[in-house]
Amino acid sequence: MLLYVDLINDAPIEYLFDEYSRLTFGPKVDWFKKWVEFGAVPFEKRPIVERVYKNLATLHSKRNFLVHGETWQGAFNGQPRQAYRVGVVRQNLEHLDEFDRGQHGENVFSLPEVKEVTKVCHDIVVDLNFLRGQDLPD
Repeated sequence: MLLYVDLINDAPIEYLFDEYSRLTFGPKVDWFKKWVEFGAVPFEKRPIVERVYKNLATLHSKRNFLVHGETWQGAFNGQPRQAYRVGVVRQNLEHLDEFDRGQHGENVFSLPEVKEVTKVCHDIVVDLNFLRGQDLPD
């Protein structure tokens, strides 16, 4: 995100980095959008920028649970025992007990769900690299 903002704006990279490096993920996304809108996005690249925004919104809603969580095993709904990523839920000390009881909310991810989020991350990177003029990966 930082490198694309640097590409389309005249602000020095040191200034941009100073702002960017102080932020957590959610505020970084807001910072990115603000600077992209301030910069000169070529018309033909606007749909890609909009796709990046959409994917960042999807990622943001799940990222904190994946990053700030633990991996647990369980067998639910007749499925074999498997790994799950169980995100910490603010002000809920019972989130792991709820997982053990099969009460799965938006903070619980099976391996296929983790892979879906990973694909969103990959798509963001590919789009940002394309916007910066880099070739698509093989």
